[in-house]
Amino acid sequence: MFIAVLLAQFVLPPPLYSHDVLSSSLAPFGDNWFITFVGIFVLNLVLSAFIVVTLPGMLFFPLSAVFLAYRAVLWGLLLYPLPSWLFLAVLPTLILEGGAYVFAAVAGTVVGLSWVKPSWMFRGEELSRREALKTALKEGKTLYKTVVLLLLVAAIVETATIMCI
Repeated sequence: MFIAVLLAQFVLPPPLYSHDVLSSSLAPFGDNWFITFVGIFVLNLVLSAFIVVTLPGMLFFPLSAVFLAYRAVLWGLLLYPLPSWLFLAVLPTLILEGGAYVFAAVAGTVVGLSWVKPSWMFRGEELSRREALKTALKEGKTLYKTVVLLLLVAAIVETATIMCI
């Protein structure tokens, strides 16, 4: 993410922004904090964490890491034009969401690796693909509890940030 921000300084023109444009684009649901919170949480959990990061890794295990890196580059490009004060305001949300997406990527990689090559995932255990997949799904479920918790806290922080800006 930080590499993308650094490279964007040399490639992209300097940003033009005003506080009115920033504040109107940050609160798409107006002042309704509950709808904003639910929308942020559901979109981050279902779309960002599960569909974009975990599901590709479940199908082919390296894809979780690829999509996680791609997401970091996108975040870097989105953060480039922000003024310093706004970057500092969104930093706690980035840390929480980034951590959640890392756990989601690990869950996708564990499940994907378990059915592709069980001997790599569970060394020293003689598990069939089905048994390895069941075990990995249990581990993925445990990891996803952490993802849900981190994204829940991140949605609270992000909603509070949006409402205060």
